[in-house]
Order: sequence, then structure tokens, then C-alpha cells
Amino acid sequence: MRNLVFIIFMAGFCSVVSAQSDDWGYNMMKAVELLNDSDDAGALEYVEKQIGEDPKDADAYMLRAQIYIYREKFGNALADLNKAIKYSAKDDYFQEYSKYWWRASIYSELDEDSKAVNDLTAAYKFAKKAGSDECNDILSSRAQIWYEINDYDSAEADYRLMLENDETDQRAMIGLVRNAIAEGRYEDAVKIADECEKYDDTYEEIYRFRMQAYDRMGESDRAIDDAIRYFETSDDPSSDLIEPILKKHLSYALAKVKGKIAEGEDIRSWRMLKTSIHEYAYDYAEAAKEYDSIEKDYGASATFCVYRSICWNELGMTDKAVADITRAMELSDSEDAYFLSMRADYFREGGIYDRAIEDLTRVIELVPDDGYPYYLRGWCHELSGDDEKAMEDYNTGIDLDKSYPYIYLMRGEMRLKYGEKELAEEDFEEVVKKDTVAEAGSCRQYALFFLGKDEEALEWMEKIICSDPEDKGVYYDKACLLARMGRLQESVEALRTALVKGYRSFAHIEHDDDMDPVRDMPEFKALISEYGTAVEMPEEYGTGDEEKSTTEIQMKKMYSGVYEVDCDVNGLPLKFILDTGASSVSISSVEATFMLKNNYLKEKDIKGKNYYSTASGEIREGTIINLREVRIGDAVLRNIEASVTHSQQAPLLLGQSVLERFGVVTIDNINSKLVIRQ
Repeated sequence: MRNLVFIIFMAGFCSVVSAQSDDWGYNMMKAVELLNDSDDAGALEYVEKQIGEDPKDADAYMLRAQIYIYREKFGNALADLNKAIKYSAKDDYFQEYSKYWWRASIYSELDEDSKAVNDLTAAYKFAKKAGSDECNDILSSRAQIWYEINDYDSAEADYRLMLENDETDQRAMIGLVRNAIAEGRYEDAVKIADECEKYDDTYEEIYRFRMQAYDRMGESDRAIDDAIRYFETSDDPSSDLIEPILKKHLSYALAKVKGKIAEGEDIRSWRMLKTSIHEYAYDYAEAAKEYDSIEKDYGASATFCVYRSICWNELGMTDKAVADITRAMELSDSEDAYFLSMRADYFREGGIYDRAIEDLTRVIELVPDDGYPYYLRGWCHELSGDDEKAMEDYNTGIDLDKSYPYIYLMRGEMRLKYGEKELAEEDFEEVVKKDTVAEAGSCRQYALFFLGKDEEALEWMEKIICSDPEDKGVYYDKACLLARMGRLQESVEALRTALVKGYRSFAHIEHDDDMDPVRDMPEFKALISEYGTAVEMPEEYGTGDEEKSTTEIQMKKMYSGVYEVDCDVNGLPLKFILDTGASSVSISSVEATFMLKNNYLKEKDIKGKNYYSTASGEIREGTIINLREVRIGDAVLRNIEASVTHSQQAPLLLGQSVLERFGVVTIDNINSKLVIRQ
């Protein structure tokens, strides 16, 4: 819908009609009564009955046009408005100017700008003659069209005419401000906005546009002052407008918001904005703390849980992200496809592909005609090694939605993998054709690379970065592109930039085959080691006043004095020996081979080699694998590194690398229980 502002006034006209048109007949009054009761179908029957009895009743055509507009049947509405104008009479309830004004709104919806302007010109002429107080409303509608087609001179003329009619009309003043900004006359824009502020300093549009003028002038702090004022005066402030302004000087913005909180009015809104500023600064740990605090004071809500889950995910804390988005679904008491898709994406980024696939399968059941969940599920199938199912999902996703470039890219890569070069290139060309905006989320650069156009790919990547130089994700994308190109040192440097700016999806890095060319580089390993443990959260983090969960697991004491513990690894029940003296987790080659053959381990879970010493001091070679999920009772850990010993008799050992991640672990020797407090 393009210009509904033109027809908003129609929403409440029925109550006026019922109060002022007692001379209407039964059919029309009954139609109005039904419209007031939101029964447009019943109203339509009576209006059509009236038209059948009097085919030249202009008011009846106007009333039916209103019903058609409500139903967004603009062709039908236009036909009725044409008849209303044709059969117009002096004693009509709807005056002449309103008929042209309504028709102009339809033409505007249909992008017939010249016809809309002509009708608004006629409407203004009739309204002026009738002495209507809606003259400036009509001029404002016409000025809006001039502005949208970049005819700023004509728009300015209409705004000036509005001020001649009413020198206090703030809409006209702000229209002039907006024109000045569009033409690069920022100082003029500020001056006009200053004058407008004198008439009514609670008019939000003053600050909405003046902050943009200050921003273009490079006066960031003044722009932030107006952004704060806009947030304060608007009933529904746009974060898309505020965010780029506040980002120009985040410490100043934060200080201003803290000042508003100290004033003690509308504290909740200001605290939410404070949290947003932490997110703008990529300080997700502090943002999560703020959400905890707000929830403690105002109660739990699905909204808080969703926002906080995003923070946890940005910090690479998959378990917490999943817990919060699950809690959001519980609080909203609905199985929402959007929430399920978010949770699936958290699982994917955390390398928990089976759970992601499970959620996405449910999403597809809920919205079977949406191509996106097929794309995402296909990606998860591919990451888990099931290319056949991945291709099925990519094909279905494209059948349902041919507008999404990424799914063509994924299918193209898979086709290339299986030697279908021509088909793959067709998919990459589709990506280039569809992906034409250089911004975060673009994948055109990868398609260009696969088409052998490396320089074009790099140029596009730089354009994406320039669109938002503070977006950490675009630097990770650059690292991936450079790694694919074999420019390994540059790839590591781009990854460093991403990590410095706050990128923390380490599970994704671990499973992303784009990173394979640099994975064994010392510089890459140093980066992961440096930033992989950089996030520290205070003890009180979590979801408000939640109590820590306690899990008790019955153990079996062996003759040797050690304990045997029942575990579940990637869905396979196993028994581990609890060894507090061991530093890591180890598993025998027999168990590892069984898991691999029976799909409990994927090829991607095999990470490389390591060396260990035996009790006799002998050095032996082992294999490192990733255990995607380890369950002990109700306690769950994900992505555990384990060593595969090449001795078939070696026991399965559960060492400190797992125990320390559970939190507080107590061994109850009397009752042979393992107590885990998380």
C-alpha cells in the first residue's frame, strides 16, 4: 500500500454520516449502521439494493466505493467513484471535492501519479470554493506525490500555499524541511525546523527530520539530541531511523539515555533504548544483563526472551539462545513458525543439525508454501552430510520461491560438487541477476567467484562492507570469500577484523567449510584461541531470577574403585568411566567406528590427529572428533572435543574438559551419585 494517508480520513466517516444524514432512505441508513458494526458484507447488500432502486444515486456509489477500498478492490472502487462524479448533484451528502479526492487516492495506489495530481487539483478547487477546512489536507496529499516523484519545486509550492492558508501548519513546515534535505540544503532545513518547533515542540516530525539534517552536516551530537527527542515524542519511534544516528557517537548517546532514566519518567522505554545502544555497540553481554534487569522489574515476556536470545546467539552461547527462544514460545503459548525458525538457526550455528532439521520440518508443516525453511533445512542436511536430502530441499525451495538468491547459490555449489558445471553456472547467473543490492546478506560475491570473476567478486564485497563498515558479519563473509580464493593470509586478517568487532559464532566457524583452507594455519588457531574464550559473563546472568538446575545421576562403582556413568552421545547410549584425573574425553576406536558406520558421527565431526602418552611413556597417535551432544541425565553439553584411541580395549573416559563445563560437580561417594548443578 503506497499512500493510505490519502484515505485514512474515510475510516471514521460512517459515524458522521449516521449523525447527519437522516434524510437518507432505509437502505443507506441500514448500510451505514452495518458498517459501524464492521459488517461490510451486510452493508454491501443494502448499498447494492439502493443502487438497483436508483442507479444515479452518487452517495450510494461513494458508500460502495468505501467498502471496496476497505477490501482493497481498487478497480471496483475506481469504477464507483467515476459514477459518483458522473451523477454528482448539489444535494449529495458527499461534496464534490471528496469525490475527486477519493479517486485521487485510488490513482495513487495504482501509481497513476499524473491522474492523481489532476484529481487533487480539482479537489482543491472545489474545496476552496466550498470553504472547506480540508483544503490543506488535499494540498498535503498533492505535495506528497510531487515529493515522491522528485518534483521538489512543485512540492514546495504546495507547502507554501498551505502556509498562506494557515501560517501555523506544521505539516507544511516539515514538508519544506524534508525538501531541503532532499536537495542538500541542510542549514535551511535546520532553520525551518527551528521555526516549526516554536509552534509546538511536541511534534515528533520536527526531530525526525532535523536529526537527519544535523547528521548530514556532520554534527553527530546535535543529531543524537534530536534522535533522543524524537524517541521521547513519538508514540512509535522507528529504530531504523534512530540506530544509524546513535551509532555515530554511542558513548554520548548512552550518557543521554542514562540521564533520561535518572529523570524518572517512562523509565521502561528508556531502559529498552539503553539496551539497544549496547546492542548497537555489539556489547551483547551487557545487553543480556539489561534484559535480565528489565525482566526482573517488569516481569517475563516473550519479547524480552526473543531479544535476549539474539544476544546469547551473538555471543556464541547456543544453549542459552535456545533456552530463551523456547521460553518465548512458552510465554506466547503458541507454536510460532518464526520462533521455530529462529531456534533452528541457533541450532544450525551451534552445529546441532539434527535439532535444527527437526524444528524446520515442523516449520514446513506450519507454512508449507514458504521456500525459506526448505533452504535452511537443505543447508542443515548438507552440513550433516546428507547431500541427497539437501538437494531435494533446495529444489523444493526454488519451486516455491524463485526470488531468494542464496538458495540458488547453495544448489549451484552442490551441482558443482557433483560435476554438473553448466547447471551450476546457470544457478550462479541467477544469483547475479537477483542479488543486486550491496548490503549485509548479499551472496552475489560468491556467485561471481564461482563464475571465475574474482575481481568483480572482491569489488562487490567491498561495496557490502562500505554499506555498513561496523557490521561484524560482513568481515566474516570477506574472510570466507578470500579463503575460497586461496588468499589465506588476507582471509585470516578479515577474520581478525570480524572477531575484533564482536563476531562470536565459533560453532559456525568450526563447521564452515569455507574456513577449511585456513583452519590449519597457526594464525587462525591463535585467533580462535584468543577470542574463543574472550566472553565472560557475571554469575547473575541468565533469565531473571531462575534457580540453578540440579541433576543427580546414579553411578555404578566398579571393583577398581572408579565409577561407571550412563551417557547419551549424539543419541547413542554409552557407558563412560568417570575419571577426574583425566584432562579430556577419550573413546575407543571400536565405539568410534560403530558411531561412524551408524551415522552417530559424521565425516565433518572428524577433526584431525593428536598425540598422547601411555602409562609407560610411549607416544601414540590418536584422532580428534567432535561429539555434537553429550547428555548425562538431564544435563546437556554440546560440541565436546574427544580423542579416539587406537586401542580397541581402551575404556571410554569422561575427563575434566567435560566436567568443568557442567558447572558445580559433586561426587557423592556414599550413595554413588554424580550431582551436577548448572
